[in-house]
Amino acid sequence: MPTTTPVVGKEIDSWCTKCKLMLMHTVESVANGRITKVHCNTCKGQHAYRAKPPGTGTRTRSSRPAVPKIPDFATLLRGRDAAAARAYAQTDHFTEGEFIKHHTFGPGVVIARKDVNKIEVVFADGPKVLLHRRA
Repeated sequence: MPTTTPVVGKEIDSWCTKCKLMLMHTVESVANGRITKVHCNTCKGQHAYRAKPPGTGTRTRSSRPAVPKIPDFATLLRGRDAAAARAYAQTDHFTEGEFIKHHTFGPGVVIARKDVNKIEVVFADGPKVLLHRRA
C-alpha cells in the first residue's frame, strides 16, 4: 500500500490479473482512503488493486487449518481378531473404533463419523469415506 494518500489518476505498481506480472497501473477509484480499482497501462485491463502477487501475502503455514493425522493401519489392527470383524453394509450403523470387513477393501477400522450417513474407515490401502445408515 502506498505511503501517501491514493489519488485517482496516479500511477502505481499493481499485480495485473491478465498479464500475470507486477506492472504500472493507473488508479481509477479510491474508497475510504484505499485504492479499489485500477487499469493496467500495458493491456488496458481493469481490475481490483492488488499490491502484491498472489501467494506473497501475510498468511503463514501456522495459520492454515491443521490436517488431521490418519492413524497407522497396523496400529489400529493390533490386538483385533479378524473373525470378529463385522461385515460392512450401507444399511448398517457403525460407530467410531468399530472393526469392519469390506467386500472390496478388506478389514478396516472406523476412525470418524463424517456426517449422519458417512464414516471414515482406514483400510490397508488408505482411508476411505463410506456410506452407512442408508435405508
